[in-house]
This record gives sequence, C-alpha cells and structure tokens, in this order.
Amino acid sequence: MKKTGLKITALTAVACLTLSGCKASYFGLPGLFYEAVEATEDILEDSLYYESDIDDEDVDIWTWPDSEEHDDSFDWDDYEYENPDAEPGTVTVMVYMNGSTLETEAGVATADIMEMIRAGYNEDVNVVIQTMGTKYWSEKLGIASNRSQTYVIGEDGLELVRDDLGQLDCTKADTLYEFIQYCGKEYPASRNILILWDHGGGPAYGFGWDEFQDDWENLSVDEMRKALKNCNVHFDFIGMDCCIMSCLEITYSLRDYCDYMILSEDFESCLGWYYTGWLEALYDNTSISTYDLGKILIDDMIRKNENDRFNGDRSILALVDESKMEKLWDIWVEFAYENEDALLATNFSQELEETGKGVGLSSRRANPSLKMSDLYDLFFGDSDLWDTLESISDDDVYMSDYCITDLMGLAYIIEGDDSERLIKAVDKALLYVGATDDNLSLTGISVTLPYNDADLYYELEYVLDRCGFDEEYIEWLKKFCDVDNGRDFDWSGWGESFWNEWGEYEGSDIWGEW
Repeated sequence: MKKTGLKITALTAVACLTLSGCKASYFGLPGLFYEAVEATEDILEDSLYYESDIDDEDVDIWTWPDSEEHDDSFDWDDYEYENPDAEPGTVTVMVYMNGSTLETEAGVATADIMEMIRAGYNEDVNVVIQTMGTKYWSEKLGIASNRSQTYVIGEDGLELVRDDLGQLDCTKADTLYEFIQYCGKEYPASRNILILWDHGGGPAYGFGWDEFQDDWENLSVDEMRKALKNCNVHFDFIGMDCCIMSCLEITYSLRDYCDYMILSEDFESCLGWYYTGWLEALYDNTSISTYDLGKILIDDMIRKNENDRFNGDRSILALVDESKMEKLWDIWVEFAYENEDALLATNFSQELEETGKGVGLSSRRANPSLKMSDLYDLFFGDSDLWDTLESISDDDVYMSDYCITDLMGLAYIIEGDDSERLIKAVDKALLYVGATDDNLSLTGISVTLPYNDADLYYELEYVLDRCGFDEEYIEWLKKFCDVDNGRDFDWSGWGESFWNEWGEYEGSDIWGEW
C-alpha cells in the first residue's frame, strides 16, 4: 500500500487534488485525464512521471545502528546458492510490478520504471520487469493495459521480451513462481534480487491488489512462501516497495529464501523507493555489498521524502538480516508470553496512533480528500469542491487498522526480565534503518497484535498456520481480539532521543553467540 502523490500541471494553472483508494489516500491522476495531460508532455517533463524537480540538498538522515557486522563486498566464490549456469559477477533484478491503482490513478509505476531506465545499463546486470494488474498504464512507455508483459532494461531503454502472457493474476502464487522461474532460466545469475512492487497490507492482508481481481484477493505471505519454496532460486535480498510490510511475521516466514530483506514498517509516500541511485551503484560494481547497496537505497528514499514537501511524507525503511530471524522470533515469543498481562492491558498500536504517531499521513502537510465520484464535477461541472478542499482531513488510515506495533517500542517500554534481551535481538537483526525526522517513533520492524479485531485475527491465523507457525502462539494471539484496553500509556518519551541511545547496547556479550 503506497500513498501516492502527483502534481497536475495544466497550460495555465496548477491544481492539487486527493483521491482515496485501497484504504490509502494519495494525490492522483485518473486514467480519464492521461491523454489530455500527456499531450502537454513538454510541460510535464519535470513532473513526478519523469525527472524529479526536487534538488537533493543535504538533509540530516536519521539512521541506526551503525553496524559493522557486514561484508565489505559480495563474495562470489563462497556464495552458497551460486547458480552453476551463471558467471560470477552477474546479477538479475526481478521486479514483480503490479501497478494497480497506483499506476491507473497516478502513473507511479511508470515513474519508477523511468528511474530504472535513467540508471543506465550494464551487460552483467539484467533488470527484468513484469507489468500486471493495471487497467490503465501511461502511454509514455507503451506498456499494454489489456495484458501482462515482461520487459528488460537494455542499452536502448525498455525492451519488450514477452507479450503472450495474457492478463495475469498477480495475487496467485503460480504467477510469482512462473516469473521467477522464467528469470532464472533466461537470465541466470550468481546474485539474484526480487522486488515486489504495489500495495501492502502487512502479514494479515498480504501484497498486491490487482485491478482485474476482486478487492479481497491478494498475494498472501503463505503464497509468497509457496512460490519461493518451489522456484529453487535463492535471493541476495527480497525488497517490498509497498507499505507496512516490515513485520516480524513476514521476515520470519521468508527467512529461508533470501539473505536480507528491505521493507517499510510505515506507509509509503508516492515516491516509494528511488531506483536510479542504487542501480547505478550496482552497475558500477556488481560486487557491492548488500549492506552498502541497501544503505544507498534507504538513504535515497529518506532524502527524497525529506526534500520533496509536495509528494514526500513521513518514511522509514529497514535492511533486515534474515539469518537472525529464528533467534529474534524465539526471543520475541518468550518476551510475549512473559509479559502477556502488560501487552493485553494497553492497545499499544492504537496508543501510538492517538498521540499523533502512527497515523496514515504526517503533519508536514495538510492533504485534502476527494472521492473518485466527484472528479467529473470537479473538472467539468459547477463544483464547489475546490472551496472545501483545505478543510477536509485526510487522516483516515492508521497503523492500528492493521494492528501494527513497533517491536523495539514494546521491548523498550515494557520492563521485564526479557526486555533487554529483545532489544539486543532487534538491534542484531536490523542492519540499517533510515527515517525522516518526523517518523522517529518507529525503529524498523513491527509485530502484529490483533487488538479488538477478530476479522484481522482470523485472516492472520490462516496465514500463520499455512506458514508453519506454532499452534500455541496462534491460539495465544486470540486473546487480543476482545480485551478492555486502558488509555493510560504515554508515548511522549519515545522518539528522537531514542535514536541516539543505541550505543549502550553495543558490545554486550550476555546474549551468547549468534
């Protein structure tokens, strides 16, 4: 789930509007107006679609931890999952791009593909993009709307390599499996990267709302796991350029299929990832370490959101070490059982929200709200909506809607025998985290506690069961569905100062070997 933004430029005026879709609010341009606006391409050349008009001035990037536990470069000789059919030094980046409403109403998928193209080309790196699930693709790149297609980025830009796929359903495990298999066979590489691009709904609601499917269809975490398990391709990292997917349930479920993950704990703005910078770094040095590559990716995303006050928003992105997930999960479960009473006594996710943190939009800008049904009157009728836009609040998406609670927040606030151990485990698992200066209430990874939400619990129960989670833990989560949570918790001491306190945990040896 991305929140998307787009500047609409007309011949003599600039207007801003907001659309609502998929429970996320975003600025957008519906397909109805694509042809008219793209006809003014000379004016739009510097818009979000193509080149960013934001000067990337230096900003204070909040990051933690300053980890030294990473390789200086990618080790081709010792890489356990090296493909014997691939030459060392080769990389394949697989982009599973379900443009969905993000493209239809705002052209954001097109904008990101343009960023990939601008990075250039290296014959040792294949960037393979599969386009799906979008009723109206921008005409800028010639991507078809009535069928799925597969592209690669070559010397001359975007090159079509498969045009006989029909209209694929991106929410099916078989679709993801086939794409990975195709890339592995046609573009064998010793280093593989997988990116899932679209909306995200956390471990309960999964990934990928396809415009050609029913609203409740999604690619669930257990379906991701099924596809990855059977494809016989191991990934250097799996990234999800979508909202609220940096959850312990997701990273733990996919730990056997990649070495690292790059994920957002919060909602993403329209800017999402910035693809040019990290792809340029990969083209320049295919042996760049995943830590250094992830750091570039994370810093670029945060910098773009800090600089762009129109399209940017509060953001956080984390590089997760998957080799630490089993240990972190075990420590979390011990902590959870030990502190059951404290966890049940307060709806931590909602308390975070009600103190102004964890809401769907940051306070850096006031976004108006506009329904799709109002568009015709707004542009062509005698609408008075323009007069009311500034008075309409758009804070209608909350982290508590998805029962997301910051894992480090729980460990830091709840004082128990296992608290410091959980703090250390999270510190070990998160190699690098970046955040905008208005999003320091989060630290990189969350856990799902279904406070007063039986519907979400039953969705989560199904997913966790199919992913092989312990039955006792799944049953334990049921206790959160109907609890009387007090309103006595104060998050005011949580935030900026906390990001400067990590030093006290460095060098601790009480947790044993990892």
